[in-house]
Amino acid sequence: MAIEQFVKDLKPFFSDSEEYISELPDEEKKINEETVKLLSSQEELIRTSNCARISHGDNRCGFAKSGRIAYVNNARNDKQVRATVRVHWRQGINSGQYDCVHTIPAGSRKLLGCTRGVCIPVADYSYRVVGCEVL
Repeated sequence: MAIEQFVKDLKPFFSDSEEYISELPDEEKKINEETVKLLSSQEELIRTSNCARISHGDNRCGFAKSGRIAYVNNARNDKQVRATVRVHWRQGINSGQYDCVHTIPAGSRKLLGCTRGVCIPVADYSYRVVGCEVL
């Protein structure tokens, strides 16, 4: 009798019959939607993080050679990318930011500028990739 019950219990597991298919409860549907959103945001993060990045050269520049040359690098060797770079600047008590969009050929980098200005008061610049698209 135990074996018969065991076979009966396993029937749904091994069956392809639609009689064992039912609609998900609302709670499960909500979990699925949240999971898809999370995965989509992670895919976007992975896609953009593998698209372009900022690097700094060894050359010194700017006031008293205290800055470094900054580049935006295409992280793909097979396709060109369009990277949006946010520039933060500070000069004395003034500061601000602006975005520039750069199209970078496969396996290349684009010069952004120096991290230090040459005028007094000295301007400081920082660069960050805030968006990227593989073309």
